[in-house]
Amino acid sequence: MKKLLYALLTLVVLTVLAACGEGEEVTNVDENTTDTEQEVVDNGEDETEEPEVDGEDEETPVDEKEDEEANGTEEENENAADSPITETVTLYFADDQLLEMYKEDHEVEAASEEELPKKALEAWIDGPNHDELVSFFDEDVTVQSVEDNNGVAEVSFSSSFLDINTGSTGEMYITEQIALIMEQFGYEQTKILIDGEEVETFFGHMSGTEPIEAGNPDDYEYIE
Repeated sequence: MKKLLYALLTLVVLTVLAACGEGEEVTNVDENTTDTEQEVVDNGEDETEEPEVDGEDEETPVDEKEDEEANGTEEENENAADSPITETVTLYFADDQLLEMYKEDHEVEAASEEELPKKALEAWIDGPNHDELVSFFDEDVTVQSVEDNNGVAEVSFSSSFLDINTGSTGEMYITEQIALIMEQFGYEQTKILIDGEEVETFFGHMSGTEPIEAGNPDDYEYIE
């Protein structure tokens, strides 16, 4: 009887021990499985990451490109504005007998279109190219400015302009020549100023308070 009890006790112990061993194996298997799955997940995340594209960092945004193009255009315009321009202008001179008035083409250089009228008058004061034509001025007379005043050209000369003594015919030629020169720049009327100020009379008898009407350029010919 004792032997039978001892055998049963031994069987129970062995059964319990066997059951404990299987539980540990299952736990180990679960732990290993979890670690493996975690590795798979980690590896999957690494594989699905999108690589960085170096070119995107170096690529210039559209707005910056537009600004660069605009700046380039502004620089080109500024350079063009700084470049002097050369134009052929028509000047008017009397013959040396003060019998007729003729026209000549002169080439002038100016910093801008706006400066061309002043440069044309300066070339007129310098005198004609033809030997039979004359200028009424010397180097003491200067053109100070040319301004637009409601469509009327206001031309200011230095005070030495009033020292000219050519007689009434010469004085008439002078004012007519100034008005004709300004006519080619779109001015039908020209007012002569001295040192920037209006004067009562020119040369003692010509009115300085009213603008001078330009004549018809076609009325004058080129001298041969």
